[in-house]
Amino acid sequence: MPNQKIVVGYDGSPDARKAARWALDEAVRTEAPVELLYAYEWPSYVPAAAMMPAAAVYPDADTDDAVGEMLTSALAAASDSHPGVRVRARVEHGTAAVALTQRGAEAGLIVVGGPRHNPVRALLGSTSASVSAHARCPVVVVRGEPRATDPVVAGVDDAPTSGLVLGFAFEQAAVRGVAVRAVHGWTPPDGRDLLCEANLRAVAAERERLEGVLACWRRRFPWVPVTSEVVVGGPGEVLAEAAAGAQLVVAGARARRALRVVLRPSVGRHLLHRARCSIALVHRGRLITPEGR
Repeated sequence: MPNQKIVVGYDGSPDARKAARWALDEAVRTEAPVELLYAYEWPSYVPAAAMMPAAAVYPDADTDDAVGEMLTSALAAASDSHPGVRVRARVEHGTAAVALTQRGAEAGLIVVGGPRHNPVRALLGSTSASVSAHARCPVVVVRGEPRATDPVVAGVDDAPTSGLVLGFAFEQAAVRGVAVRAVHGWTPPDGRDLLCEANLRAVAAERERLEGVLACWRRRFPWVPVTSEVVVGGPGEVLAEAAAGAQLVVAGARARRALRVVLRPSVGRHLLHRARCSIALVHRGRLITPEGR
């Protein structure tokens, strides 16, 4: 990702400042440029007494000046804290989710701030959920205050994104000097006793399969400590529980389909709902293999 920019959703809020710090730290490690993106959609305004349609009223000079001052202050702070990082700011008129997705089309990473789950936000939708569903590059939702020694958790399943998930997790763990904890959630068939012989054999087979997948990554990153575990339960619930005590949890992202969102929430939505640490959701656009990109 050295030649690809990191796009940060920035609105001056504490969550956005935390996301910017995460992105700047990442830029120090990767030498990538950072773009602070501020987006706002100005609604049309029609006076109550108007009888004829009125044109949309766009931000006035005072609003633009305030946005400019906020971004100038952010650039100055970034220059002071991360003097070697190339940072620029950009303003887009439109919804934040659309602007971030569009600007991230040629980016290596999108970073947004993410407070803990809010039921109203979940009902109406959120910027982080929308961007992670539609972006073409990995999306990191920054939250929590992790310790520098906390591991990176990777959710491993049979999806085509598993290579990208593990690649992202190992790279993040390697530059941070921490371990990777690979977790696979396995749901037993309905109607079976959890401890029946068939289930015990199935869990052993899943564990052997997981170790086989990790063997290649252990060879590529021999200095990164790795643990693996198969946990009985739904993948989303299992990974959200495993995220406790992690500094980053990495999972595959799925394109959003309205019916599936209602009937079967994705692993990513489980993490956005419950995880207390930062979340990286990666897409199948660019698969990473142990042999290279």
